[in-house]
Amino acid sequence: MTTAIAGIWFSGAGSRPQPATLALADGRVSVLADGVVLAGPLALTELAVSSRLGSTPRFLRFPGGATFETADNDGVDRLIAPLRPHHGLIHRLESSLRYVLLGLVVTVAFVWGAVRYGIPALAEVTAFSLPASLNQQIGDGALELLDGELLAPSALAADEQRRLRARFAPLLASAGPLPLQVEFRDAARSLGANALALPSGTIVFTDQLVRLAERDEELMAVLAHEIGHIERRHALRQVLQASALGLVVMAVTGDVSSVSSAVAAIPVLLTQLGYSRSFEYEADRYGAALLASHGIGASHLGTMLSRLEGARDCTRHGGCRSAAGDWQDYLSTHPPTAERLRQLNAR
Repeated sequence: MTTAIAGIWFSGAGSRPQPATLALADGRVSVLADGVVLAGPLALTELAVSSRLGSTPRFLRFPGGATFETADNDGVDRLIAPLRPHHGLIHRLESSLRYVLLGLVVTVAFVWGAVRYGIPALAEVTAFSLPASLNQQIGDGALELLDGELLAPSALAADEQRRLRARFAPLLASAGPLPLQVEFRDAARSLGANALALPSGTIVFTDQLVRLAERDEELMAVLAHEIGHIERRHALRQVLQASALGLVVMAVTGDVSSVSSAVAAIPVLLTQLGYSRSFEYEADRYGAALLASHGIGASHLGTMLSRLEGARDCTRHGGCRSAAGDWQDYLSTHPPTAERLRQLNAR
């Protein structure tokens, strides 16, 4: 029995293609053109046959670099059927709407799972594996950008700054392995009442937030919450999650240079985007536990957030203005949901 397939012959010795026929006789393959044998006969097993994918042409590659190209996919399938009984699997899957839809569902589920669980998990592992020197570099760079664009030197009296640092010292000392420090900045023309936690361990309190507090314990509660963001690497994790491609590259290659782009991303996260709700809850839990270890109730943070919420409502209705600045700015990056307040006030 003879099988013949029409196609084009590329000899490999020149660039000019030649119409030809591939013939199978007695289990051996030959290529002919105008009655002249161009290649073969040789065993079919000596050819490399490309897989079928839709209606794209198939290529049969011969020893020595020559190639036979044909659009007769069915003919090629019949030719290689004895050698590759499952060769049509991809084609059958592609041709079946049921399998196409199933593949789409599986793909969507995989992507959703990767975004929902895989990328956050990888971001967490990566953030905690970064060297301390890189955390310091990112934090210092972020503070430099903030000082250049949004923050000004603090107008708080030096004695008041020293007093607050002394009050904060026990919390900072017992928080965790990262070296922590507090800086004060004026943000009357930009962020208003706010607190920012940088990956380096620096926590920035604005003068406006300090003036808003009625008790030191309220500022200490805010500090404990911000320490939670630092200890749990929230800023880095959120930036890494947003730049998933760079995260994968670093995880695979171990090259941390790409993470330095976080220097530019961190200020945007801290001043405009804010943390995810899950990160806020995690920082609340961490802060509450830290405060409890020093005999301070977590309700002080709830009190502070409630006051900020009330100030925002006043501002929204055109009243209740204060020299403390735009109090709603802290809430724009630290959203105080009713559930957060309920949990904090219950502790």
